[in-house]
Amino acid sequence: MTQTYHIQGRRAGLLSSIARTTFLAMAAIGGVFILVFSAAFALFAVAGIAVIGFLVFAFFWAKAKISGKPFGPKAMMGAQLEQMKKDMEAQMGTPNSPAKDAGRGPVFDAHRTPDGWTVDD
Repeated sequence: MTQTYHIQGRRAGLLSSIARTTFLAMAAIGGVFILVFSAAFALFAVAGIAVIGFLVFAFFWAKAKISGKPFGPKAMMGAQLEQMKKDMEAQMGTPNSPAKDAGRGPVFDAHRTPDGWTVDD
């Protein structure tokens, strides 16, 4: 069988016990203070970024309202689509407009001739 020896240090006195408890309490209070300080710093940092983002958004929104241009990707895309429609109508005529030959009836056959296309109604 092996023999086990227990090494015992000096038994802590009352003053040493009070000093250790005081040190641990101060360390805990300091840790809580650092935690609260870092949380407050993070809160102010996030709030500052949000305020800056709002100011940038408000600036560009006001600029768009004053200049009369659309703001945002959806509005810009809609304005570009309307401009493209206007350009297409200017080049090709309005869609669904009555054609010159609307009264002739349906087309049954169309074939190419040396003079161009001929249509059989």
